[in-house]
Amino acid sequence: MREILIFALTIMVNYTFAQTNLDKRPVERKGFVIGIGLGAGALSLRTNDTTEIAFSTTLPNIKVGYMLNHRLALLALLPGANYEYNGKDRGFEGVITAGQYWLKENWWVLGGAGLTFDAPAFYTVKDPKTAGFYTGFPAFTFATGYEIWHKGRFALDLQYRIFLGKSNLPNNGQREGVSNMCIVGFNWY
Repeated sequence: MREILIFALTIMVNYTFAQTNLDKRPVERKGFVIGIGLGAGALSLRTNDTTEIAFSTTLPNIKVGYMLNHRLALLALLPGANYEYNGKDRGFEGVITAGQYWLKENWWVLGGAGLTFDAPAFYTVKDPKTAGFYTGFPAFTFATGYEIWHKGRFALDLQYRIFLGKSNLPNNGQREGVSNMCIVGFNWY
């Protein structure tokens, strides 16, 4: 009786592992790419001689691009962080050209450069001429992520992203920022 039980358990375990291995299909990464990320982290802003560090959110963190091959994508990226300045919500963001490369099937790295945008949140703008919209150069971003779940051409990933930027303020002022964000990404390939 003992041998029959061991034989039955062995067959069931093999059958179970055989079923789970059938679902390990690689993600189909080709053509157009779009991704949206939501997250939070720390934002450090230095305005002229004053430095502030605060909790910040990032939404929507958007990327759009094209897969050049199954491991490399060329992207336009809109990273950033939301913050409060003088009692009003603002965004410290960028428009960045980036490359995203998959080192392993589910693990990727990203790097890019572009322009910094420091602007009021759209819902706070009453008069666009007095809104205080500032730009600057350079802006850099570096990120890494791991796709924790995928189905077909959709992937859900966890990301860490650092964004560095500098905007030019009136009267030769500058605002430099560094945001460190943990993001949940929703991506379609």
